[in-house]
Amino acid sequence: MKKLLVSALAVAGLTLTGCNDEEKNILSEQVKKQTQTIEQLNAQVNTLQRQVLDLAENQAIRVEPEVLFEKSETIKFDNKSPNSLAPEEAEVKISVKSLKANMDWLTDLLVNELIRQFTAEGKVKIENKQQFVDYLQTLYADSVKEVKEFELIGISTNVDMEYLGQRENIATFTIGYHHYSGGAHGMYSTHFVNVDLDKKAVIQLDDVFTKAQQNKVKALLWEIYQNESRGDNGERQEPFTAKADFYLSDNFYFSQDGIVFVYPPYALGPYAAGEKELRLSLYDDEVKALLTPAFKFLGKNYVGYE
Repeated sequence: MKKLLVSALAVAGLTLTGCNDEEKNILSEQVKKQTQTIEQLNAQVNTLQRQVLDLAENQAIRVEPEVLFEKSETIKFDNKSPNSLAPEEAEVKISVKSLKANMDWLTDLLVNELIRQFTAEGKVKIENKQQFVDYLQTLYADSVKEVKEFELIGISTNVDMEYLGQRENIATFTIGYHHYSGGAHGMYSTHFVNVDLDKKAVIQLDDVFTKAQQNKVKALLWEIYQNESRGDNGERQEPFTAKADFYLSDNFYFSQDGIVFVYPPYALGPYAAGEKELRLSLYDDEVKALLTPAFKFLGKNYVGYE
């Protein structure tokens, strides 16, 4: 920009050499206007550059773990009943962690989503973070009492939240849940939280596929599930879950080239098979046609998480 200004002044100086006073005045005025215009453009460029940097800074998500509740206790059974199958000691532990983001609204949203997962069955009503912590304290006290009274081998609940990454206006997080209260194994699940950073809201299944299209989405997923149900030698076999019991999961995330629907253990296979994922390809025109207008861009040059 400075080179443009110097060049303009140099040309003007050469031009003024062969002019009379009136022409010189006119040319001088033109040079002043050009100089002012260049300076204004330079200022606008600097302003835009600052705005771009500020926007990038605001959109860049930074998170750190936030412990909402964490307590544990080892209970010793020194005076076990004669027929007790309890071990010498048992542990009660509850650990619940969220994420603290560099944007207050996002921190609040993540905590609220964590609360929503705990209250999904509608057995308890929790309206804010403090009520949630109080609920966890009550849950912990009840668990300690239960282990002592019934000489259980232990109770543990562990909940962690992680940040996966961001693509354009979509940021994805996971809530990892594991609970054990005896038996051969505990239960676990991974819940995906997709956040629209522009709308400051969690993206629901209805946002991606309208209710009118969801039966078609379910049919596509059933076909994929059926095709993947094979024996040890690759032969087709009856799926673990019957078609009548198959459902469209509202737990999903956006992969590099598709939308992945996640099912917990036992939903589509035995516990040993773990969580089951069914992916719809965004290269498939049939899938792209089912997307709502707001998510048509997913069918283009999508780049997901490494």
